[in-house]
Amino acid sequence: MKNVKLAAAIAAALSAVAGTAHAAGFQLTEQSALALGRAYAGVGVDGTDISGVYYNPATMVLHKGTKVQGGGVLVGLNLDYADKKPGNDQNGRGSEQFVPHGFMTHQINDTTWVGLGITVPFGMATEYSKNWARKDHGTDAEIMVIDFNPNVAWKLTDRFSIGAGVSLQYADATLGIGADVPTLGDSIRGELEVDTWAWGWNIGAMWMPLDNLRFGVSYRSEVRHTAEGDLKVSGAGVTSGQTALQAMNGKYDGSVEMSAPAWAMATAAWDVNDMLSLYATFRWTDWSSFKQLNIESSGLDAQLGVIGNGLIQAGQTNMAQVLKKVAYGMSHITNDWRDTYMGSLGADLRVNDFWTLRGGVAYETSPIARAGTRTAIIPDANRWWFAVGSSFKWSKQFQTDVAFAHLHGVGERNLYAKDTGEKIGRFRRLDAYLIGVQAQYAF
Repeated sequence: MKNVKLAAAIAAALSAVAGTAHAAGFQLTEQSALALGRAYAGVGVDGTDISGVYYNPATMVLHKGTKVQGGGVLVGLNLDYADKKPGNDQNGRGSEQFVPHGFMTHQINDTTWVGLGITVPFGMATEYSKNWARKDHGTDAEIMVIDFNPNVAWKLTDRFSIGAGVSLQYADATLGIGADVPTLGDSIRGELEVDTWAWGWNIGAMWMPLDNLRFGVSYRSEVRHTAEGDLKVSGAGVTSGQTALQAMNGKYDGSVEMSAPAWAMATAAWDVNDMLSLYATFRWTDWSSFKQLNIESSGLDAQLGVIGNGLIQAGQTNMAQVLKKVAYGMSHITNDWRDTYMGSLGADLRVNDFWTLRGGVAYETSPIARAGTRTAIIPDANRWWFAVGSSFKWSKQFQTDVAFAHLHGVGERNLYAKDTGEKIGRFRRLDAYLIGVQAQYAF
């Protein structure tokens, strides 16, 4: 809804005072432009920026005094789709999306730190022609989750620290889907716009067995959103002239339950010498909790009941059954996703006191367990990350970071008919291009 633009502006503004994809499903890993440059290997325990507020709050103890950080990542998609039916090729990339982030940390004393993170941990934006042949797989979708996350960290010993926080999330979603009504030639379109607030929590720990070796583990809880808003229906009975079906068009109440899934992460950082540091990350995300997306509308259900009864009384029982099937298919999207895993390796090379180079590679699995459940709005596939980046330390207080990454989808990328399971097309490319920039300041 319109509130998302205001919320995004507030998030960006707060990020600036304190200092909106692309991963499996609609999870966004891009909470640090610096860490993007090494494919998020070693995030948090690296200690090179304060994004650990999000990734692992225990790592705030690596930062003395007060620090602020702000920036973002520009995400562009290439969802090049080739259909078996001539003239129906599409690209659902939509417009480029900017994913902002902002952090602040403050050391209270020798054992206690506090921090605040404002991030976009989940989001996506895809768009196809509203009348394309595969509109039953979705025409457009936009999801943005903004997370406000205060944290606290405690240094229990010189070698071990813990951290915890609470997340207050605002979620806004728009989903467009269409369906053709057999025998009538009508094309029905539904557009759902909803938003909601919900909360979750996060914890983390860090162990330093040696001065130059650090290990971290962290966990973020599932955040379950019950989003409410409007459901608009159009196109029913327009082509066929069926007056009974035209009564379906209009605006109704709409709601949907969607979750930001839980995830757990293990990270490592090894400062080999004054010039070289090596990093690693392994992450698990609980996408198996995303079984089905059900759009609920008591108003539309009541109207469909009236229309269906009228068709039956008019002797059009078959049409009533067809309408019921079409409506169910538009409002119940089966996902049956599975858990995903991401592993990354990266390195920093400190060329001199001013300039640091970095690079990294990662592999991430797709949540799609059965190819037949792939949708056009979240097509997804296994992917490789290839990333490079650089930091420039202008003074003891001020640093800027830039990065670029290419995500390349590999493996099974076909689209299948919902009713027959027949292959109807293939995504030739499922790629993303990411450019990140941020600034850090230490008081």
